[in-house]
Amino acid sequence: MNKNTNPELERRYVEMTLRAAGDEQKPIIEGDAAVFGVETIVGRWFREKIRSGAFARVLSERPDVIGAFNHDWNFVLGRTTAGTLSLEETDKGLRYSIDVNPNDQQAMSVYEKVKRGDVSQSSFAFTVRKEEWTEPADDEALALREIVEIGKLFDVGPVPFAQYPEASAQARSKSETFVHDPSAQAVSGDAEELGTRQKARRRQVDLVERSIYSATGEKL
Repeated sequence: MNKNTNPELERRYVEMTLRAAGDEQKPIIEGDAAVFGVETIVGRWFREKIRSGAFARVLSERPDVIGAFNHDWNFVLGRTTAGTLSLEETDKGLRYSIDVNPNDQQAMSVYEKVKRGDVSQSSFAFTVRKEEWTEPADDEALALREIVEIGKLFDVGPVPFAQYPEASAQARSKSETFVHDPSAQAVSGDAEELGTRQKARRRQVDLVERSIYSATGEKL
């Protein structure tokens, strides 16, 4: 996978509606790279959802975005500036369509994998321009981050496995304030009550970490 050193870059994965269309002469890979209003737990840090309209501004600027396999920028399937990748914000989320080059053996290999169902998930790489954080009413819930506006969009495309969502260092730092900083929590009460809520939040973090380890076998 291509490694990017941008500390603000994040990736999200969608396990739905990826398909191979067209035929061997005009092959197409299309799917949803993001969906609106669906809540996801990001790492051990926070809950997250993307607000409808989050891609409107960035798409209006006609950005140079590549269609990449597994976020590898050396494995280009299409590109907006070449007219071989199209992006559209729908009521559902961010939709993409890649016109695969039938003369590119590497690209056709991905097309065939999608066609057979061996590759069935999508992802996109981005930065956040505007976000809103909410302290949950539930003492044992994680803070909620709502992405209001995408800053930059780097790539979209198929991935063979939906890896655990990556968050920027800034987002992780903000989420930690809800655990460790009483002033950041919308709570009234004495220090003992605040301490109780913080302990509950840390217990939730531990539970999320253990559930991830059980599912993936990998420690974070």
